[in-house]
Amino acid sequence: MDRMKKPLARLPRSQTLLSRTEQVLREAIARGDFPGGRIPAASDLAAQLGVSRETVRLAQEALQREGLLVKYRRRGTLLEPPALALGKSAARSTLLGYFQADYPSTHGGDELVTRATSGLMLQGATREAGRSGCRLVVHQAPHTEMDRVIAQLGREAPLRGAIFASFGEEKPIRRALGLGLPIVLLDHDLHLPKISSVREDSLQGARLSVEHLAALGHRAIAYAHWRLADLNPWRVDGYRDGLRAAHLPRRRAWELSAEITPAGAERLVEKLLSLRPAPTALVCFNNTLARLVIEKLRRRRVRVPEDLSVMGIGGEEAAGLSYAQADWYEMGRCAVELLLRAASANGDATPEHRLFPYEIREGRTAARPPRNPGAAG
Repeated sequence: MDRMKKPLARLPRSQTLLSRTEQVLREAIARGDFPGGRIPAASDLAAQLGVSRETVRLAQEALQREGLLVKYRRRGTLLEPPALALGKSAARSTLLGYFQADYPSTHGGDELVTRATSGLMLQGATREAGRSGCRLVVHQAPHTEMDRVIAQLGREAPLRGAIFASFGEEKPIRRALGLGLPIVLLDHDLHLPKISSVREDSLQGARLSVEHLAALGHRAIAYAHWRLADLNPWRVDGYRDGLRAAHLPRRRAWELSAEITPAGAERLVEKLLSLRPAPTALVCFNNTLARLVIEKLRRRRVRVPEDLSVMGIGGEEAAGLSYAQADWYEMGRCAVELLLRAASANGDATPEHRLFPYEIREGRTAARPPRNPGAAG
């Protein structure tokens, strides 16, 4: 198949009529469109928006659960006091929210996938916030609890803006956006309106790793992806793009999935060594997985890189490992910079999207392919 000159743009996710109604009401609340904090009757809103009263009722119930609205008998639907005060106090605040989502490996694994990079991003963000006269309020929670953390935003100390690091679930972010706060997504991108993003160029990093191995002479390159592939669809695309660019074969069996745990690496190595034809090189989702894989390979007396070359794509610093790395510290610093710029624009800022490139750091785990591929294991 002919290679396209430019990749197709990702299709935006469609919203239901109910979701759109919820978002319109959130944005109206954030702008202060309801004098005295009183919400018009459902019939009036339905007529204005061109939707049914039932759709408006369901949307209002969703905003009630988020703490933005409250219903009183004989008084109607009113804004909750935190929602009324948020817009006024946010502009004066020097506090910036930093919400770090953690994704533990499945099946009880104790390796946190984002642990290595999250620390560097937080350091960069803290440094830039301090330089700008602000302070970060850091909340770290499993990704499954971020919805609860976001729901508390309007009830705590007023924030000037919020950074969501390593979090890629759309609905909770839309709820936070409805509070009227400037938001920057760090280490992810959802293409939501009014939200800036800062992330590493995962597609370029994976492609760069494949190109590096191809330049060493490898023609059979496998890829080990994290089990939660939906959280980073760009990396596997970069692997495939790199194969196409180097005119190398792509085999579905060479695209492996793994948990980033010692047990997950063990299962991955078992699958890898059973492949025929056998790959001569392996690109891993991150440096943690690459390190674990190398340990398991050496226990099976597979020499790295003499029998099999292994590379990682970002994460922890691993002595001797060959890998591609992005500037995670600078990403955190940049996220604060974009957030303060958006906060100063009072809602009129144009969203900015920054992609940080990778560069190859040569180590001792990638070399020319063996003369007799398939002999290892």
